[in-house]
Amino acid sequence: MKYMGSKRKIAKYILPIVLRERTINQWYVEPFVGGCNMIDKVKGNRIGADLNKYVIAMWSGLQNNHERPHVISRELYSKVKLEYDNGTSIEYDDFMKGWVGWMGSFNGKFFDGGYGGKTSKRDYISEQIRNTKKQIPKLFDTKFVHSSYENLNIPDNSIIYCDIPYKDTTNYTTSKEFDYDKFWEWCRVMSDKGHKVFISEYQAPVDFVCIWERNVTNSMSTRITHRPIERLFIYNKQAKPENKFW
Repeated sequence: MKYMGSKRKIAKYILPIVLRERTINQWYVEPFVGGCNMIDKVKGNRIGADLNKYVIAMWSGLQNNHERPHVISRELYSKVKLEYDNGTSIEYDDFMKGWVGWMGSFNGKFFDGGYGGKTSKRDYISEQIRNTKKQIPKLFDTKFVHSSYENLNIPDNSIIYCDIPYKDTTNYTTSKEFDYDKFWEWCRVMSDKGHKVFISEYQAPVDFVCIWERNVTNSMSTRITHRPIERLFIYNKQAKPENKFW
């Protein structure tokens, strides 16, 4: 599924590193699961969590084959968005808000990028639905949880992959007030508890080591294309934390 900050294009590089030392029955946990573009390629015990209740409602509903429209008109999109904006559930529940919001919004921006629609060359909504449909069979045994990362119940000695809202970039509404200092301290604590914690970001505090990087094309606009350097970090306990970034 197209999702802001999706790792779909680089999962083939990151996952072999993240899963390299995974043991039998060890849990793989994503506290920021979003569009499931990493976790859908992982087998075995999996937990996908997110603070955004609509994305969790959507994936949970798809697991249970909830009825949903396969054609999302502008009229339907506007009606569902109105309920989302008003915080009501008169006609549409959280699953439908999630489904219509991500399938129908341009570039997967969830009611923030306008109606996806189609052009003479592309039907963006049909593409999003078709791509998401391919993910569903790969996620049937995934445990989806609506939770913040710090309140998530994580099994002992898990592999934790964090695809956080990147600092100084466009974020979804639920992540615009993200506390980065608090998050990095949580990563230190989780690592000290025996978890293997991996973080995707462009930058990190100096006590986190970059173990992989790659220049990628990142475009959430039809007019502007960025080529940032994606990085994967792990905690280095030997380094002293400072108010500096890698």
